Amino acid sequence: WRHDVLDLSVNEFIAWRQSVMSGNVDHMLRQQRLQRFNVVSVDAGDSLHMLAHRLLASKLQRIFLSSDEISRIVGIVSSRDILVEVLDQLI
Repeated sequence: WRHDVLDLSVNEFIAWRQSVMSGNVDHMLRQQRLQRFNVVSVDAGDSLHMLAHRLLASKLQRIFLSSDEISRIVGIVSSRDILVEVLDQLI
């Protein structure tokens, strides 16, 4: 961080600020491109109770259903899907 920024003229400050901002934007865009997201899955044969537990633990809205084969996604279940199924029990 530069401590002599206050000694700059307005034009010099604007030029300095733009260079700092463009560097931050480039860094931010690179980080976004490299960003990964959390993936949580359960076996397609697991119970709704297990599925709900994993959804709550992960704080995600959707969870993947996987098959016995590694890395094979066979479906997606949302928290809303489970809520619809248990709504009568909650009321």
